[in-house]
Amino acid sequence: MVSQLMASSAGQLQFADAAGCKKWLETLPLTNVAGAQQTLLQQLGLLQASAIAPSELLRVLETLRDTVIYVQSELACKFTGKSLPLDANEMETWSRVHTLWQCLAEAYLVCRDAHAQGDLKLSSSGALIMVRTLRFAGAAMFEHYRIYRQVPPASWKQLHRLYVFAEQSGFARTPVRGGSNDHEAETTCAAVYARALLAHLANPFALSGRQMEFLARWIEKWSLLVSLASQPLPPSAIPGLAVDLAGDAGPTFAEGLQPAGSLRYLDFEIVGRTLRQLITLLKQGQTPAQLGLGDDARQPGCENLLMLLYIQWCRAGTGRGEQRNTSTEKAQVCLGIHASHFHISERAFRPPGASLSRQEEDDLQLFGHVSERTERQLASHRSVAVESWQLVNQSNSGFMCMVRDPEAHLRLAHNQLVSVRRGSSKLFYVGLVQWIRLDEEKSLFVGVRLFPGIARAVAVRPANFNAPSDVKSGFERGLLLPELPAPATPTTLLLPSGWYQPGRFVELHGEQKTVAKLVNLLEKGSDFERCTVTLV
Repeated sequence: MVSQLMASSAGQLQFADAAGCKKWLETLPLTNVAGAQQTLLQQLGLLQASAIAPSELLRVLETLRDTVIYVQSELACKFTGKSLPLDANEMETWSRVHTLWQCLAEAYLVCRDAHAQGDLKLSSSGALIMVRTLRFAGAAMFEHYRIYRQVPPASWKQLHRLYVFAEQSGFARTPVRGGSNDHEAETTCAAVYARALLAHLANPFALSGRQMEFLARWIEKWSLLVSLASQPLPPSAIPGLAVDLAGDAGPTFAEGLQPAGSLRYLDFEIVGRTLRQLITLLKQGQTPAQLGLGDDARQPGCENLLMLLYIQWCRAGTGRGEQRNTSTEKAQVCLGIHASHFHISERAFRPPGASLSRQEEDDLQLFGHVSERTERQLASHRSVAVESWQLVNQSNSGFMCMVRDPEAHLRLAHNQLVSVRRGSSKLFYVGLVQWIRLDEEKSLFVGVRLFPGIARAVAVRPANFNAPSDVKSGFERGLLLPELPAPATPTTLLLPSGWYQPGRFVELHGEQKTVAKLVNLLEKGSDFERCTVTLV
C-alpha cells in the first residue's frame, strides 16, 4: 500500500495526537510547498504505521486536511493542462500529488474499518469518514484529468465500492459539515461521489488547464444538485445516464443497459436548470463574480465553459452527433505555425525583400531554382519537424481521432495548431488539437478539428498606417484560409499569438501583396489566433 511505502522512508513521527499535530503544523514552512508536501507524505505514512487509536487518527487527519489541500492545490498548478509529454520534473510532481491523495484516502479507510468493526468512539463519525474517503479517492482520480490521462479501471472500482459501503451503511445522504477553510459548507457521500461522475462526463480531455480549474471548483457546488436513483428515470430532454456500481468504469448512456440492482441512474434536471439560468444571467450582463462563479472568472470564457458543460451533461455531449468512418490510414502531422507554414509553402520562411543566402544564389545559378535540400537546411528544426500518426476515424465535418506515434518527442498542447497530410496527398490541412487523452497503454489519442478550406502561406506584418505598439514591425508567418460557400465560412487568417486586435490592418505578402482588416476572433489557441478578415 502507499502508506507502507511512505512509512519506510527515513523520518520520525512528529506528533502523537491532534493537539501535537496542530502545534507541528505551525512550524511547517509552507513557503516551500514541494518540501512541505514531501514532509506530509512521510508523516502520513509514519502515522498509519504507528499504534495510534483510530478515533485519534481521525482527529489528526482532520487537523492535517486543510494544509494538505492547500499544498496539493499549489503544486497542481505546475502540471495542470501542460503540454504532453510532461517533463521529468512535472511528472515527478504529479506522481507525488497523486500519491498523497491516495495516502490520505487510505488513512481515512483505517478509520472506516474501525467504525465498521464497532469502535464506539467512532460510532457517530461514519458519514464524515466516508465523505473524506470518497473526497480524497476522487481527488486522486481528478489528477489524471489534469494531465489528460485516462482514469484506471481500478480507481473507478474502488470509488464505486466506497459509495456502495456508504449506501449500505445508511449514511449516503447524511449531511457533513466542511472544515474551517473548506469553501463547501455542507456535503454528503452521494454528492462527493457525484463530483467524480460530473468530472468524467465533462470530457476533461477537451478542457484547457484554466477551464479544468473552474470545473474542479464548480462541481463541488453542483454535485449537491445531482440525484442517484436505483430505477430508470422518466423520459425527458436529458439523455439517460447510468453508472454501474459493480463495474470499473464511469457513467455511460443508460439506453440498452440491462436492468441490474447495481445500476444508479443520474438525474441532472436541477443541474441543467441551474446552468441555463446562469447562462441567461450572464447574457443579461451580470458578472461571473455576482453569480458566485469566481472573482477570477471572465467573459466570454465563463459563459462558453458553462455552455460546454451543459452540452456534455444535459445534451448527450458524451455521444457523437454524426457518423464517423473508421480508418487505419497513416498521416503526416506537423505542430505549430512555423512547421505548418514551411510544409504548406514548401520553402523556408523568407521575409519579402530579404536578400538571398549564398547557398540559394548557388542553387539558382546551378538549377534555376532553390532546391528542397537547401530549403530544409535554411529552415529551423522546429519548422521541418513532421510526425507520422495513425488515423483512427474521421467525420465529414473535419473531426479526426488520431493516435500519435509513440516515438514522437515534440510536446503537444491542448488547442495547439496542427497541420495534417493524409496518405499520398500533397496538401496539408490546418486545424487544432481539440482534445488529448493518454490511455492505460500509454497510447496518446488526439482529437483534431480541421478548419474549412486549403490554407495559403503568407508573410504578415502590420500595415504602416496602423502599426501596433505591441507587435514587432517585421514580417511573421501567417496562413490565409479562403471564403467558402458551404459550409458558409468567411475568409480567415491564422496569426501568431498576440497579433489580433479588432480593426487592425495587416499586410499580406504571398503571390501578391494585399492589405487585410482584422474583424472577429474565432479561435484563440495556445500558440495562434484565428480571425475573420476583410481584404482591402
